[in-house]
Amino acid sequence: MTKAWYWRSLPLEKRTGSEVFTALFRPTAAPGIATLLESPYPTPIDHPQLSRYSICAGAPRIVDGIPQMWTPEVGEVFPFLEKLLQQGVAGHEGDEIAFASPTSSSPPPPHLPFIGGWLGWLGYDVAWEIEQLPRQKIDPLPFPVAFWYEPDYFAVLDHAQQLLWLAASHASGLDELEEKLAKEDARKKLSMSPCPHAPVSSSPPFFLTSQADYETAVNQAKKYIQAGDIFQANLSLRFQASTSASGWEIYQALQKINPSPFASYWQTPWGEVISCSPERLVLLQNRQAQTRPIAGTRSRGATPEQDMQLAQDLLSNTKERAEHIMLVDLERNDLGRVCEWGTVTVDELLTIERYSHVMHLVSNIKGILKGEYTTIDLIRATFPGGTITGCPKVRCMEIIEELEPMRRSLFYGSCGYLDWRGHLDLNILIRTLLLAPASQEGGRAGEAGEAGGAGEVNSFSSSSSPHSRIISQHSAHNIVWGQVGAGIVADSNPEREWYESLHKAQAQLVALKMLDPQSGNRE
Repeated sequence: MTKAWYWRSLPLEKRTGSEVFTALFRPTAAPGIATLLESPYPTPIDHPQLSRYSICAGAPRIVDGIPQMWTPEVGEVFPFLEKLLQQGVAGHEGDEIAFASPTSSSPPPPHLPFIGGWLGWLGYDVAWEIEQLPRQKIDPLPFPVAFWYEPDYFAVLDHAQQLLWLAASHASGLDELEEKLAKEDARKKLSMSPCPHAPVSSSPPFFLTSQADYETAVNQAKKYIQAGDIFQANLSLRFQASTSASGWEIYQALQKINPSPFASYWQTPWGEVISCSPERLVLLQNRQAQTRPIAGTRSRGATPEQDMQLAQDLLSNTKERAEHIMLVDLERNDLGRVCEWGTVTVDELLTIERYSHVMHLVSNIKGILKGEYTTIDLIRATFPGGTITGCPKVRCMEIIEELEPMRRSLFYGSCGYLDWRGHLDLNILIRTLLLAPASQEGGRAGEAGEAGGAGEVNSFSSSSSPHSRIISQHSAHNIVWGQVGAGIVADSNPEREWYESLHKAQAQLVALKMLDPQSGNRE
């Protein structure tokens, strides 16, 4: 049964999510658990409605000596989340939210997106719990397919009202959090720098699929399109590098390059998750569901005039518009499975959203969740996002399993929060890096293979349980993985799709280079 948290509000004073997370929650000793779900501040002009709140949290609650964290296996994930939500609602029935403040006696406002519950992720492979799919590949990475936990302490940043809401399991914990903030403020006023970082070194990244193999997969996907199996499919490829940088250093560099409304950083016993995702999978607040697909991409222009011309080219491209609207229809159908008849509407269609290196075509679809359906039913109806599978979704997932060389792991899954009231917000894990220490037993993962070609990965075992794959985080070198892809349609040019995929990795690769002063010498 979930217990209420004690609350206190303070002026936010223009702090960012990263600053609050660093002051309050980021573990200084591995392998701690902490989470940051960050919206950029100052709030972007292009999409301010997506960037009002940030959420950050520390380690799990301990109940009867047991950390409140779980890694359910495929087949158990959704029943487990239903049980969590039922226990959370039962635990709060008739309770007042505890509030501790020297200046106020009211609880946190109901509009806050998260007032307690669980933070976690769903890897792409959770799709095997929803649909009957072939099992031809393995996931070589060390991360559990699902991970959820109930935080002991957390904070919600309201960037619009400039309020910082602190929550703790015990009233004394609020004083501890406020003291940590004061210490960080004092350090900044004295211009004291954090401990200097050790010099960072990185290996050049290489792709685990060669250009020839990717183009062969694209041609095979086109054959399925020509045969009438599918209309469009998303084919992805994985890259990796070794680095001595921490995941947090990479996240900070990536956020400077590519601030995004659904960014997140996770420190866990299995490694770190670094995401600057611009895409929401699904939001649920007060029974209103929303999904926000992205489909259609162009590079940013070198000048404002060129940028405007590229945006106009994207908006007027018949192929891009047709592909986008097809995916909007897919998401309308997904919401329609669990929403009230007549409530599913498209309130934004073919909007341009700009990010550091690319601009996207984006739409937003809304609907009212039917009374007999739960938050977890909504996840089942929309997961995984159609923009990273293709249309129709199930047949595309079968083809992806055939044509991609390995399971997607967390890539193209989702992460976010599940509030005990039933509120939910999940992103899609694109523009994402996964980092784990290099294997201590089998050498560094991914040493085999040539840059730019397909390498055989000396990978983590995928046969043991997630708990048995918890690994030391004191390694001098880490392995970092990323995954990028492109939407394949009937007239796709395989070479062009290869280069579009590489371009989508640009911000992530620039972040790695920023941290390694020697990288420029290897170009």
